[in-house]
Amino acid sequence: MSGAPVPDGPSSTGRRRKDSHTESKRLLFDSLAIARRLTDAGIDRDHADAMPDAIREAAEHGDHVTPDLLRAELSALETRLIKWMVGTVLAAVGATVAVLRLLG
Repeated sequence: MSGAPVPDGPSSTGRRRKDSHTESKRLLFDSLAIARRLTDAGIDRDHADAMPDAIREAAEHGDHVTPDLLRAELSALETRLIKWMVGTVLAAVGATVAVLRLLG
């Protein structure tokens, strides 16, 4: 478990500090405090100790979604949905025209 958290918040000037930890996508937090909160909430000690490490590992290895990636994926999904909707409407219109020609 890691010790005390390393500050990465606003400095006295109000600007967010950039350091090597921020640049390298390292997630720094007080894992002992998190484990204690989980234990206090009723999670057994082994699981509570493992969770902060799992969170850190996932964040450091890119197992998360960035806002840009989310926007790109949603845009691609929107495009596919529009294509399906247009195709479905055209198929329904075509089927209706075909039925009307057969009946008329």
